Amino acid sequence: MKTANKFQFLGLCLVWVMLLSPASAQMVTFKTLDKVTAKISRLETEVGRPTVLGPLTITVRTCKTTPPEEPPETSVYLEIDESRESKTERLFSGWMFASSPGLNGLEHPVYDLWPESCKMLADDVLIGKE
Repeated sequence: MKTANKFQFLGLCLVWVMLLSPASAQMVTFKTLDKVTAKISRLETEVGRPTVLGPLTITVRTCKTTPPEEPPETSVYLEIDESRESKTERLFSGWMFASSPGLNGLEHPVYDLWPESCKMLADDVLIGKE
């Protein structure tokens, strides 16, 4: 195979990998439930930026969503810490899935949360499942 053909082939493979892999997002939307007041609300946070929900600190490490032509799925890797009496304890570290909120859910007596959608910033325009 000629060198130019090898580079074309590798470039084509790279394009296919990029097209077939889920897109990484910059913003994540969660639904939250306060079990005491039965209030459901939305929480929007940026990937990598800690967000506070009561005594919980939620830090999203990555959020991936499938392209529109595939069955919808949003998966989020996050860490949740709880601060009590100047002590911080890691409550959750792992993946959460929008299609299966009960699978790897947060176990907390007051708060419940599950991912809803990922959004990407592209030329200062938010795109993604809403």
